[in-house]
Amino acid sequence: MSASNAMAHAAGAKPVAAPLPVPVGIRAMFGILIAIGAGTFLIEANGDPTRAYAAFLLGYVYFLFLAVAGTFFTALHHMVGATWSVVIRRVAESFTSFLPVALLLFFVLLLGVPHLYVWSSPSVTHGAESAHISKGGYLSLPFFTLRMLIFLTAMTVFSWYFVRNSTRQDETKDPALSRASLHAAPPFILIFALLLTLASFDLLMSLEPLWYSTIFGVYCFAGLWQSGLAALTIAVILLRRKGALEGIVSRFHYHDLGKYMIAFSIFWMYIAFSQFMLIWYANLPEEIEWLIPRTYTGWGKVGILLMVCKFGIPFLALLHQRVKESETGLLTVASVILLGQWIDLYWLILPAFSPERVVLGWTEIGVSLGFLGLFGWCVLGFLGRHPVAPHGDPAYESSVRFHG
Repeated sequence: MSASNAMAHAAGAKPVAAPLPVPVGIRAMFGILIAIGAGTFLIEANGDPTRAYAAFLLGYVYFLFLAVAGTFFTALHHMVGATWSVVIRRVAESFTSFLPVALLLFFVLLLGVPHLYVWSSPSVTHGAESAHISKGGYLSLPFFTLRMLIFLTAMTVFSWYFVRNSTRQDETKDPALSRASLHAAPPFILIFALLLTLASFDLLMSLEPLWYSTIFGVYCFAGLWQSGLAALTIAVILLRRKGALEGIVSRFHYHDLGKYMIAFSIFWMYIAFSQFMLIWYANLPEEIEWLIPRTYTGWGKVGILLMVCKFGIPFLALLHQRVKESETGLLTVASVILLGQWIDLYWLILPAFSPERVVLGWTEIGVSLGFLGLFGWCVLGFLGRHPVAPHGDPAYESSVRFHG
């Protein structure tokens, strides 16, 4: 426990929540990762632009989903009036600091549209199957760009509003700011549900535009939320180990995070099986052609590994209360879930370009490491500017004393 928080406990006062002092070495590490990712992408783009942009899409969607999960966690917290999650809400808010960067990086992704999306090719969209491929004009570059900009802008504006109210409250202690966030949360949830579904269709499902799944938006949400909870768990544990959340977060908060992770591991598996079963059972040509390479080639083994990481290990491990309250146990399970989310997006994206053969090399890994460095840089920068817990929230002391 940090000295200030130990004194606070001894005096019966609430523990101190201060900005995180970020060592120069950690910033340098994330800077090196950014350089590795950028260099890998640029080198591969000169030789094989399709693979380079596919790797870019993989890293982009992975960390975009984590950032959006932070906004969703914050909105959900306000909407249900949760007490236990007050002390970890600022960590979720820190994830949203990546959203403005994601908005800028979208313009890089736009450069790769001709390499990624077959519907963007004039030779394809003027043929006999053009209506099926372009979905009657729905899949066009201007419309695609407009929808994605609306999604990214909406997520950025809502996250800014929630974070602004939260950080102002640290200074003013004004409960009206919590009420303002509460009023904004329900509209955000509705907008989020619609726009995330459309963004999932655009970024991922339209890679193979003749295939469609009406449950795909829910499938992407399940992965987004499960991985967001895992990333939040890892960040909270690491911050507590560094002393920033010592005396603020307890094993009871860990227990609730563990319960959320096992619950949404089950939910993800339910949605994944529902999508698989309906496609397999119906056996329709426009659906089964998407599933065949992901099942009966080397990609099938990737799919099995995906299920082990996102359901098998989390489910079996988190059944035990000791694991849900153990830092080591939670760190291990959450890391496996995050690996599983990366494999999930890899399994969704790469077979569109290499259906017969599993492709995995430094391109995919290096570019993702670059995004990891960028995401970590944003999060640490945020936590270095703001207290790591929202100590101005009226429910902050109750959250510190939370005992399940």
